[in-house]
Amino acid sequence: MAAMPTPSRKRILVIKLKQPGDVLVSTPVIAALKEAWPDCHLTYLVPKDTEDMVSGHPGLDGLLVVDRRGATWGQTWRFIRDLRRQRFDLVLELSGGDRGAIYSFLTGARERLGFAHPRQPFWQRYGCFTRLLPRPPVKMHLVDQNLAAVRALGIEPVNPRLEFFWDAAVEQKVGDLLASLGLAGKPFVVMHPGAGWRFKCWTPSGYARVIEFFQDQWDLPTVLTGTRAPHEQELLAAVHRECRAAPMDLAGRLSLKELGALISKARLFFGMDSAPMHLAAAVNTPAVALFGPSGVFNWGPWGEGHLVIQKNLDCVPCGKDGCEGGKVSRCLVELTPAEVVAAVEEHFGELADKVQKTH
Repeated sequence: MAAMPTPSRKRILVIKLKQPGDVLVSTPVIAALKEAWPDCHLTYLVPKDTEDMVSGHPGLDGLLVVDRRGATWGQTWRFIRDLRRQRFDLVLELSGGDRGAIYSFLTGARERLGFAHPRQPFWQRYGCFTRLLPRPPVKMHLVDQNLAAVRALGIEPVNPRLEFFWDAAVEQKVGDLLASLGLAGKPFVVMHPGAGWRFKCWTPSGYARVIEFFQDQWDLPTVLTGTRAPHEQELLAAVHRECRAAPMDLAGRLSLKELGALISKARLFFGMDSAPMHLAAAVNTPAVALFGPSGVFNWGPWGEGHLVIQKNLDCVPCGKDGCEGGKVSRCLVELTPAEVVAAVEEHFGELADKVQKTH
């Protein structure tokens, strides 16, 4: 039997089969593994449409993308065959679901680490992993939950941070877009009103009042971003109708790479508990993040200098999809523009002074 490679030379697979924001908040794992074992060969396995969150990362040696919904049986078989051919020595499964557990087992790696989860079936708990890690504390940030797998290997991460990368073509496109809007080299705010679920969204009038505040009080124009999802387009249309100012709109026109590059050039990001909020943290742009039913202890923007605004109700955070299943969250719709503006002024007052000095 061939000897096990030294840790620094291991072929490692990290599996994160979640949403784009989940994939992005797992990026500190890449740096931690590479800092400890610079010569390891590190591959990430992520779902289709999330790969932009990690592609181009200098710490990655390989990137595998799986289509969890549209793949045929033949494509799935070829993917599994290719997965085994990579001959991984170590797998870290960070997703917690059955598909990630099965992929871990099918790699044939000698070491396969995963987290224990409530109601996990016996075959997943003991059949797919060689080492089952304790479930991280519920009130632990997702960054630290992911890093718990790294710490289980005896590695202590140094200054964990989110990282996001894009190429020269993306940089050029975003630069051209800003020039077309008259914003090249000028300060502005990126506002992303939407989220993947309606119950995480604020009110159109709330967003409109904040846009007017940025324009009237801080002389900061707002660039709106969003996806082509019908509920986001509907929300953005309502924001435009409500707003006395004239925000610029790039909704539906940007890839994740382009969105991250755009946010990196903004003085401030304003949005919800969503993937773009994590992009702001990754590109070191201060974020104002509105939270409803979600726990800030899990999902708050990682790093220093950000502002989280969440209504102080006894039921917050409940983790539910709206009050009484109605897909509308009282903790958000009852959050007033005045409350939000006051919090922004108190937290980012110095930003207004810096903006005015640049004019």
